[in-house]
Amino acid sequence: MILSWNGETTPDVDLETEIRAAHAAGFGGIEIFVPKLAPYLEKHTARALGRALRDANLVPVSLNGLEHVNLRVGADFAQVKAECKQLASIAAECGCRDIVIVPDPRPQGMSDAEVVAQSADEECELAEVAAPFGVTLAFEFLAPAACSVRTLALAQKIVERAARANLGIVFDTFHFFVGGSAQAEINAASTRLIRLVHINDVESKPREAMTDADRLLPGEGVLPLDAMLRALKANGYDGAYSLEVMRPAYRAREIGEYMADARRKVEAVLKALAKKS
Repeated sequence: MILSWNGETTPDVDLETEIRAAHAAGFGGIEIFVPKLAPYLEKHTARALGRALRDANLVPVSLNGLEHVNLRVGADFAQVKAECKQLASIAAECGCRDIVIVPDPRPQGMSDAEVVAQSADEECELAEVAAPFGVTLAFEFLAPAACSVRTLALAQKIVERAARANLGIVFDTFHFFVGGSAQAEINAASTRLIRLVHINDVESKPREAMTDADRLLPGEGVLPLDAMLRALKANGYDGAYSLEVMRPAYRAREIGEYMADARRKVEAVLKALAKKS
């Protein structure tokens, strides 16, 4: 099991600083927020990034992420494929195993069946682009009402229909709860596809009013983390848990103190889970 830091948690911190801070705080992995790559690669190579991560004892869990990957047409999707190829090349050079891919909003009137059919075709094509680089794509379902893929069950249908060995799912505790997934969706079949778990919590308010800005560190909010994480573990998940919190107020905290506190909170939740198993 790897405890990972997600770079989108601190979007204004440059990658070099973030790597040093994550190492100092005791994290074992890092998700590299894609907007931080370009500034870093202006001064360094992707191979140098891999060396920096190894020196910091950080596993590059993912490049996070490639957005708007489904329900595209023509030139739009060609651009997505080009971006996927570029990120897969960087991932291979720095030793990163996965690229997180994120869905588009749903066009008005489009059914679940239509979303599954088109998205599966598109993800299959993207997986073919990534395969020569030895990289897996991890599809993340999202909670917002406008999103085309909001539940674990729908993401599972898409990935299973695409039927690519290098295609899986990201499970985010916030998106699972707020997007309306049912607890029973965490089963042996879905868990086999899960590449990565984003762990977080959320403040108490009506579910339909919860947004990314309401996220909290694990154990500080109202998410049924124990039930989710126990089900994942019972169904065989033993991968990385990556802290992803977009709360604006947290971003004002000193980076070292914030990361150390976050690691303690994640560890406390996972240790409590282990004691109950």
